[in-house]
Amino acid sequence: MKYWVIKPSGPSDAAYLSEVSSSMPKAYKFDKGISLIDEYPAAENCKIYYDPEYPEGTQLYGFLDNINDLLIVNKEVKKIFEDTGVDSIEYLPIWLCDHKHEVSSKDYFICNVLSKVDIFDMEESEYDMSSLDESQIDDVDNMVVDYNAVPEDAKVFRASKMLVQIFINDDVKDALEKAGVEGFVVKDAEGWNGI
Repeated sequence: MKYWVIKPSGPSDAAYLSEVSSSMPKAYKFDKGISLIDEYPAAENCKIYYDPEYPEGTQLYGFLDNINDLLIVNKEVKKIFEDTGVDSIEYLPIWLCDHKHEVSSKDYFICNVLSKVDIFDMEESEYDMSSLDESQIDDVDNMVVDYNAVPEDAKVFRASKMLVQIFINDDVKDALEKAGVEGFVVKDAEGWNGI
């Protein structure tokens, strides 16, 4: 089984989203792999706006890039995740609002990935630890995967030593590509250089 770094990245016409609403949990909480469902408000209070710095970005794809580097997906991607047996995500609903502040979609979710896996071979990988949180990797030069440490059922998960980064396995990657989902890129975790 191979593992892949996944990041939102859409065509040039894709909507780029600005910060989470002030009524929502603080953005950094979405990078911790902790449950947020109990403090998450009703969807109508979770509006995220198209970023005014990108006025040409108006098209909606399966994944949407955003200023907070969150994994934001539509209901089609949510179904693909569910159909491939992913059960480690809280799907937190949001309302998207366009440049005129009108609601453009109610079909998107922040994927709060709860599963954490020791995917990094900490002896062989090349990286720098964070000066703010010494338990977390800040910068990667060359990732080496510890295949023995990744559970067989790990499909979508965070790296326990780099919680901000989400990984997927071959099954999920293949399902997304087969469905023709747009708005994301994947990079082989083995040898990943952090970009």
